[in-house]
Amino acid sequence: MSTCRFPEVGGQCGLATALQLKQAGTTPDALTHLAATGRRVVRGVYAPTKGPWSADVLLMAGLLWAGPRAALTGARALALHGVELPRAPVATRFLVPASHRSRRSARGYVTVRTRSMPATMVRGGVRVASLERALVDAGRFAEFTRAELKGLTLAVLQRRLSTDDRLATELEGGWNAGVAGVRDGVLAHRAGAWSVPEAVLQDAVERCADLPPMLANPRLETLAGEFIGVPDGFFPDAGVVVQVHSRAYHDGVDLEGNDQWAATVERDNEYTYHGLVVVPVTPETIRDRLDAYLEGLVAIVDGRGSGAGDRVRVRAA
Repeated sequence: MSTCRFPEVGGQCGLATALQLKQAGTTPDALTHLAATGRRVVRGVYAPTKGPWSADVLLMAGLLWAGPRAALTGARALALHGVELPRAPVATRFLVPASHRSRRSARGYVTVRTRSMPATMVRGGVRVASLERALVDAGRFAEFTRAELKGLTLAVLQRRLSTDDRLATELEGGWNAGVAGVRDGVLAHRAGAWSVPEAVLQDAVERCADLPPMLANPRLETLAGEFIGVPDGFFPDAGVVVQVHSRAYHDGVDLEGNDQWAATVERDNEYTYHGLVVVPVTPETIRDRLDAYLEGLVAIVDGRGSGAGDRVRVRAA
């Protein structure tokens, strides 16, 4: 008679591998019975009950299927690191040592061999690659477009989940295919951009022959050293401030219950009080009506004349 002794293994969401089941005394006939009754999640991994199983259980099943040294990477690892993704990933990729086999499962699990296994950590009970490796791998495996990768990189840097240097080190450590979006994001952040709309606007201003250079995220002070603000862009000679206003980053209320969007817009008054002109713009305008915005910006900058910004002092942010 076949017997099934389902072990309780901590940290595996109730799942067990075929090896763990055999070590607990489960017979080959009992393993066949588990599969026949719908309790095999993926080849070599079993559950004590029939599905459907939760997303957490399925992710753990993938890790067990990939092997004891596997590490989740790419888009699904980014999600566990707390990064908001532009769209749901299709595959679940695990890095495995070069001595292992590359495998694919009908559930969308994929193992990828690598000669440089990353440092790992546990997120959501799952062993994952570092955020930097996961982001770069998302590019290498073409999980997102170049523009999406640039946006993800800027979001990661803005939230201080990583740094320019850590991402640059990761970029230098492997093959370059597909990583241009991450590199774009690092370079844009180093140039002062905090978001994709800001980076797009900076590029457009640099290409506009009718506009002087725009400083990105400078710290503005009065001549007496009093802090005024850090605008998204500033034309120092004309005294013109550019502010990219996005509800995506300024929605909701702060700890004191104040509306953050209203506070962001009202903060523009600080620049006006010191004789500066604010030219606000939204990400939607940058995306859909950028040329028209630039035409208006040129007219305002030209109309201010030279020396209009002499009442403030500029420092690096």
